[in-house]
Amino acid sequence: MAGFSLVNEPVRTMWFPVDYNAVTLYEGQLVTWCFADSGQGLKAYNVAGAADTTADQGPFGVVVGFNNRTPVFDTTYKAAYGTSVSTQAAQLARDWAMAEGMWSKGDPALLAQVAIIDSGSILKGRIFDTTYGTAPDVVTNTTASTDGSTITTVAVDHTYPAYNAMWYCRTGANMGLYRASYSASTTSHTFYLTWPYDIAVGDTFVPVAITLGTSKAMFDSVGTYIEQWGNDHATSYTTNYLWLDIFELNLAEAGNEYAIFRINPYQFLPERP
Repeated sequence: MAGFSLVNEPVRTMWFPVDYNAVTLYEGQLVTWCFADSGQGLKAYNVAGAADTTADQGPFGVVVGFNNRTPVFDTTYKAAYGTSVSTQAAQLARDWAMAEGMWSKGDPALLAQVAIIDSGSILKGRIFDTTYGTAPDVVTNTTASTDGSTITTVAVDHTYPAYNAMWYCRTGANMGLYRASYSASTTSHTFYLTWPYDIAVGDTFVPVAITLGTSKAMFDSVGTYIEQWGNDHATSYTTNYLWLDIFELNLAEAGNEYAIFRINPYQFLPERP
């Protein structure tokens, strides 16, 4: 799976122009519509500000195709892509096909086919660290816990937000189980709902800075995955974030971690206080 995909049916699948400013979009990418800047068309859904109140953009949909006659593939995002052009000569130099709806099949502009979403759309998204394809960190417990309330580690690179982090046990007596942490320490990670079995030295866990229910989260700047420690969101989500309603997490396999979620309805408002 490259990028995001819809679990339920889209509102509708339609063709739209890509912003003319030499914008590259990818299949599986979350996009928004240029309306508060000089752009015209689709661009990456790049969240800025608390609850995206700086960019104040609305999620529009997920790219599922382009009107390129011959697809071109990006090895970083593992997906087909298209790059917009604006001049007369550059448009006519393209080899295009397939557009439908209000867009003539003779229109040489770069068009993207988008699965349109709304506040009821359920999405599946991969979880990576600071770059596409980099799995979340695995941490090792260094002090035994006989009551299952604390995982102790060497100082982790990032502070997992209190009440906004979920941990999965990869090895040990609690293997396969999930628990939400409430501390913000880099070494002592505590849990109200304890792990049911003793935590031994050497047990390994995968923590992520999102949790079930309504959760702060962040996408990468291109809008292709749920990001852990990049895009200037800071570890406590004080800079940039958006609200997701997370229904399911799967952290079982390194490199294939994902979440099932919807973008909280608040994020669809054209202006957010």
